[in-house]
Amino acid sequence: MKRESWVWTMACVAGMLVFCGTGRAAGETALRTCAFRELPLGSVRPQGWLKEQLEIQRDGLTGHAEELYEDIGQSDWVSDQKRGGQFAWERGPYYARGLIALAYVLDDSGLKQKAKRWIEPILASQRENGDFGPRDRNWWANMIVLYYLRDYCEATGDARIVPFLQRYFRFQLTALPEHPLIRDSMWAKARGGDNLDVVLWLYDRTGEAWLLDLARLLREQTAEWSKFFADGTGDRSYSEHIVNANQGLKSPALFYRLTGDKADRDGFASALRPDGWIMRRFGRVDGMFNGSEPLSDRETTGGTESCAIAERVWSSMTAIRVLGDAALGDQLETVAYNAIPAMTSPDCTGVRYYSLLNQLRCTNHRLGFCHNGDKVFSVCPSPHSGYGCCRSNFHFAWPKFVQSMWMATPDNGLAAIAYGPNTVEAKVGSANSRVVIEQHGPYPFDGDIGMTIRELDGSVAFSLRLRIPAWCKKPQVTVNGETAPSIRPGSFLTLSRTWKAGDEVRIQFPMEIRTSRWASDSVAVTRGPLVYSYAPPATPWKKTQEFLGGKFATWEIEPAHAWNYALLLKADDTPEEVVRTESQPSGWSKELRFTQPPFPVSIRVKAFRTGKEMWGTFRSDFPARAVEPPLSPVEASGPFEEITLIPYACTQIRLTLFPWGRNAGK
Repeated sequence: MKRESWVWTMACVAGMLVFCGTGRAAGETALRTCAFRELPLGSVRPQGWLKEQLEIQRDGLTGHAEELYEDIGQSDWVSDQKRGGQFAWERGPYYARGLIALAYVLDDSGLKQKAKRWIEPILASQRENGDFGPRDRNWWANMIVLYYLRDYCEATGDARIVPFLQRYFRFQLTALPEHPLIRDSMWAKARGGDNLDVVLWLYDRTGEAWLLDLARLLREQTAEWSKFFADGTGDRSYSEHIVNANQGLKSPALFYRLTGDKADRDGFASALRPDGWIMRRFGRVDGMFNGSEPLSDRETTGGTESCAIAERVWSSMTAIRVLGDAALGDQLETVAYNAIPAMTSPDCTGVRYYSLLNQLRCTNHRLGFCHNGDKVFSVCPSPHSGYGCCRSNFHFAWPKFVQSMWMATPDNGLAAIAYGPNTVEAKVGSANSRVVIEQHGPYPFDGDIGMTIRELDGSVAFSLRLRIPAWCKKPQVTVNGETAPSIRPGSFLTLSRTWKAGDEVRIQFPMEIRTSRWASDSVAVTRGPLVYSYAPPATPWKKTQEFLGGKFATWEIEPAHAWNYALLLKADDTPEEVVRTESQPSGWSKELRFTQPPFPVSIRVKAFRTGKEMWGTFRSDFPARAVEPPLSPVEASGPFEEITLIPYACTQIRLTLFPWGRNAGK
């Protein structure tokens, strides 16, 4: 193809005010529109190892939750028992939100049938005044249902959902002035952005001006997240709670649609700035915050909650849809490819309430955390690890990540938000032509990505936007062998041209090994979007509980060997004598996954042992937690050893934040 027949353009879409929906009404200019639009649930389907990851979840906890958990299987939301408490609150809707997302991302008929149980009773429960569910004005729990009704509407086209939402939102507009969010609970005040998101979604479809009145009312009654993320101030409701904080991350972007304020525009970025107060006090290398359950500390053995991990995915997805910043896609991948798989057992028959970066023991000892540190298996893979909210809520993390991998652009094109094996089916171009694009390759284990247009009727002009990660110094992109010039890391590259079936896009993101500094000046090793850890050999897993005839169990895991390693670093802070190995079964096929060996990629580095400040032992007061690393640098005395680092997400027990020293002879 001649170069003149198509155009390369470069665009960082941050700050673009483009589109979010179709319906419009007078006064539209009061609402800032979105940089991208989410594709309906089911438009993006996982392939290869990513598909298997979701199938493992289906065959594990998601597919059996209603049998395992009474407060889900016999929830007041879908039964007539009226037991109240947790049966009428968040746990059932939490689960249904993930169940419906997984059902349509996998296009799984069995899960879709299960999902109907969480749709029909809800629609039938709507009262004459528009309220619904097992309790009156159940603001927070109803917000969760609103989200999954929206997903179900987009996935199925069910014509009942929009009128249902209209009636409920009119009820809210009448009831909220006298019964504000905070009167329901601090959760409702903290998490009002979830309600706001669905109101704006409906406005974008219908253009009804009264919905903006409700949106502004919700904004007034929701915690001031933009101020909190900027400097810790503002009117808030338990904003320090780890789940609230990650759920609240979506709110500033949604507020921005209403206000246009720079503080709202910058809210998400304020929370994730390396020099911001939250990351300096609570930040983690896997993109999360330490919190157990309140935001806690920056210790290497501080925990992050599985609820918070799942909510971070949804908040990142929402923020990038509204704002269009490429950096938000980097953040999304960091959490998805590290924190999500690390919070479950390899076969997804157990979830872990708390994930620790230095987690050298998974036992039922006291942890010293604010909540759930004793006798509830908080760091053990189990169907019953910690509070019931997390084992109900984690189910949507993977499927919503898959949905967010592609979004629609304002010019009827497509944007690649996150990378990994998948196919996307969407409408593109001025005539809304159907296109199917397959994305393949070993990402995130390596940076070689291919995209093939599998189906497209004729030749169609549309734009394809590719997120270029900020961590990649020398990215390369070709279309049918022709190289794109001037690619800038940390932005979106826009390919505007006439496409046809069979066209190939080749993306190369060379992944250099990097280090970063954390608590006690410890060092973490990353490559591309992945964090790497040392996983000491473990003793045979100890089964302490069984459920459903032994299919599910609680496990305790102990290291079998000493792990008191420090890394040997060169003057430029990179590890000594790095050797990277790759396992490529079946040409980077589905066998690549975050499970048992052979691991898809590993790094061999030089290390040495040290016993400084009791390094390599466990705390006497909280025996499930390792002693914190000694302040680095430590004396690098031999003998030097070679140890293997594997992706953090492949580990159950691990050492991620290392003390370090330098070779005195170099």
